[in-house]
Order: sequence, then C-alpha cells, then structure tokens
Amino acid sequence: MAFSKSVNLEHAQTAVPCDACEDETPGEYYCIECKHTLCPPCEKLHRKFTKGHNVVLRTQVGDIDTTILTCTDHGDQASFHCEKCNVPVCGKCITGEHRGHEMSDLTELFDRKKKVLQNDITRMEESLCKFKKEREEIIAEKEKYDSKVRRTTTDMENEIKDAHKELDRIHIERMENLAIIRQNQLSICDGRIIEIKTKIDMLEDRVTEYKETTSKSSLLALLNLSRRTESIPEIGIKPKIPEPPVFVSGSLQKLGENLGKLQVSSTSVIAKPRRNPLKLTKPTIVSKFKCPSQGDPSICINKEGDVWLGGKKSRELVMVNIKGQVLKRRTIQNRPKALAVMDCGDVIISPNVDDSMAISRCLRDGTEQHIFYDETPSCLVSITADQKILICTVDGRVVRINGDGSNIKQIYRGSGDYSVVHAVENADGNIYISDQNKSAVVMITKDGKVLTTITQTVEGEILKWPLGLVVDKLGNTLCTDISKACVYIINQNGQMRKLIDSSVCNQEPRCLAVDNDNNLWIAHFDGTVLVVKYLS
Repeated sequence: MAFSKSVNLEHAQTAVPCDACEDETPGEYYCIECKHTLCPPCEKLHRKFTKGHNVVLRTQVGDIDTTILTCTDHGDQASFHCEKCNVPVCGKCITGEHRGHEMSDLTELFDRKKKVLQNDITRMEESLCKFKKEREEIIAEKEKYDSKVRRTTTDMENEIKDAHKELDRIHIERMENLAIIRQNQLSICDGRIIEIKTKIDMLEDRVTEYKETTSKSSLLALLNLSRRTESIPEIGIKPKIPEPPVFVSGSLQKLGENLGKLQVSSTSVIAKPRRNPLKLTKPTIVSKFKCPSQGDPSICINKEGDVWLGGKKSRELVMVNIKGQVLKRRTIQNRPKALAVMDCGDVIISPNVDDSMAISRCLRDGTEQHIFYDETPSCLVSITADQKILICTVDGRVVRINGDGSNIKQIYRGSGDYSVVHAVENADGNIYISDQNKSAVVMITKDGKVLTTITQTVEGEILKWPLGLVVDKLGNTLCTDISKACVYIINQNGQMRKLIDSSVCNQEPRCLAVDNDNNLWIAHFDGTVLVVKYLS
C-alpha cells in the first residue's frame, strides 16, 4: 500500500462545511468511500446507515493515500482489512466469505505498517553508517598497506644499491691486498736472491783463491792463508714465505639471508693484511715509573693485556696500568727472578736462588704448583706458541718442558756458566737465544739445529751482553744489551738494527714485554720501568 502526505493535506488543514448539513457547520470527519466531509452528528448517522465506509478524522486524511483500495473478491471499495487473509475487504465480504475474521481499521493498519517500515529504515540507516565506516577503515588500511609496500620497495632498492657498493669496495680492497701481498713476498724473494748471489760470488772467489794456493808448493802462502780470520759465509735464515693465496668462493645465498645485513663469507677472503700495517717509528716514551716491587724487576703481559711485575726481593706479583698505578696484588711463595705467562693466564715463576730452585706455576686462583726442579738454578723463562716452557739454566742449557713439567728436553748447550740467559720462540717457529759468552743472539730450530749467529748490526755495531728477548706482532725479535743500555731489533731475515739507545733507556735494561697496543715495556735493573711506543 502506497502513502502520500501531499494529496489531502491542504484539505485536512482547511475548515470545510459538512456536506450533509444545509448550514455551514464545520466537518470534522471524512468518509474515504463517499469522499464527504461530515460533522459529528452526520458522521454517526453515516456510520449507522453505511456500515462499512471508512470514516476518519479530517486530520488523518493527509497521512493516507487517497488511492481507493478495492476488494479483491467483489471489486468494491474496501472498508476494512482482513487480518487472517491479509487482504482489503468490502462490506459484502464482512457478512460473506470473511465473516467472523478479525478486521482492522485501515488507519490502524497504516499506522502499524508505517511503524514497521520506520523501524526498518532505522536499522538500515544504522547498517548504512556501519558500512560507510567500515569502507572508510578499509580505504585507510589500503592506503597504509600501499604506503608500507612502497616504502619497503624503496628500502630494498637502497639495500641492493648499498650491497653493490659494498661488494665493489670489497673487490677493490681484496685486489689491493693481493697486490700488496704479491709485492711484499716478491721483494723478500728478490732480496734473498741478491744476498745469496753475493755469497755465491764470494765463495766462488774464495774457492778459486784456495785452489790456486793449494796448487803451489809454498808453505808461506799456505800459512798466510790460514792466518786469515775471514769466516765462511753461512746460509743464514731461510725466509718464511707463506703459500700463495688461493681464492675460495663464498656462498652468494648468504647475501639474501638478511636484507638488513650484508653477508660476506669469510672463506672468500684472499688474505688478511691490514690496510695500514704497523710500521717502525721513532721511539717515544709513553710512561716511566718505578716498579712497586723491590729488587731486579721482571715483567709479563697476558693475552687480556694485564701487566704483572715482580721484584727479586719481594714475594708478591703486582698488576699495574700503563702509568704504573697498582691495580691488584698477589702473594707468591718465592721471590721471582723471572716471569712468563701462558695463554690461560697462569704465571710461570723462575725463583730467586736464595728461596728455591724449583720453577712454579701460579694458577689464576692463586694456588702454586712446582713443575720443574734442577740442581742448577734457572735464569729467564718464556712460553712458546704451543704453550711449552723454555728455561735457561745457569750452567748454559736451554730446556723445553710441557706446561705440567713433563717431557723435559734439552735443545741447546752454551759454552759455560751464564752463557745463555733467555730464549724465546719467534713467529717463524725458530728459537732465538741470548748467548752472552758469544756476545750474540743465536737462532736455532725447534730441534736445536743452529741456523745463524747474529753478532752485529747492519751498520757494523757489535753486540756485547745480550739479555732480555721478546717477539712483537710483526715477527721482530727485540733484544736488550746491558753493556750499552740499548735495545736492538732483529727482523725475520736476521738483520739487526739499534732501536732504542741510551738516551731513552736507563742503565742496564733487563727484560722486555710487548702489550696489546704494541707498546714496548722495558724493566731495568735499577727498578725503572719504561713504556715506549715504537710502532704506528
């Protein structure tokens, strides 16, 4: 059923006289079937005689469509609505087919239907608001997602660009490193070839001269030749040349494992030379202080960089910083003559002969164990790369033992008492020994075979009383000379130069150590400790 508020609105709001009265009595009712305006008395009579016409107040006329409803059975104007059959009915239907059925007034039906539709409209409007809100949220999420995807795309593109830049940088750096390795190794080989050629020429000349002399029957010539003090050139140190670098490709899949980090396989690195390798510079004093322990000082530095000092007249070890400030003290059983430290942090103590003749191992927890005893007192001690202990004895022997004191083996014998005082292992696996009777640093293999004896610098300065030794990160061996109050440096080719002279050192430098910052620590017999920077 359709509704219209515009058809009879003006008619409902204007005062209209009753159509049944002859006077101008205003009509308050309206018959939908007859389309008559009726006053209250006439409305009662009209209802009485028509019995079925739909009479309503004139104020309700505007809310009902003027389209006349017809009975579905008779085609007459409908007066009521059958609730049971849900159809409009006329007066005939009330007393006929629809007799006894519940009837509703058309105005009440209109109000009821209108209310149902209004409720439906309210629900639909609420649903409409929800759908609009949900649409707005989806649009916002879409824009947010699209923005994130665009940003991620940009980040990935930038990451790929950075990865390409990093790969280019690695490529350039590796090629530079390979060129440096090649140049360094070829230079070593060229230098060694020149040196050997010089010795070959010298020996060839010597052989020719000796042959000519021996071919003559002249005793005077033979005596003159035998008086010559020239020694036969020794083979010298064979330089340790590493194997040529081999390129091992890395896995490119690692580049995609994490976009946030560039993954480069370490197996693809040709070599690990430093872009700015350490170089020798003019020695400068970093620090100078007195050893906190009394007596001839000894020194050792562990892998963590802790510096331990000991004094020949004090039963304690003292940890100091680079300024000489005491950080920790540890009581020990005997006064130390010399110290060395293992990779695990245990300190090896060569004792003062007045206290004991047994070398002890001081564990990190403070306990001590005796690991070596000999009838002859020991001098200085050191630790090899495989954590064995090198011990120099007063009667001129160099002994190697395990860290627990087992497997004792003599690897060198000097020419008398106090002939050897210190022995250290270099990076090339050879052992350097300070031999005071020979006024030389003797280089031997691990098995004790003598390789060379170094007695003078390349400038011709003679070594006199070598004592303390230490090896730095470049493979150089540093040696003190107590008679000249200086420190010499010996490279892996056996060439010795003066590094620090008496203008820097005090009188009689005793022992040496190198810390993790490549500073050289020099302990002197008078208790002075110098820290010197000689590498940059």
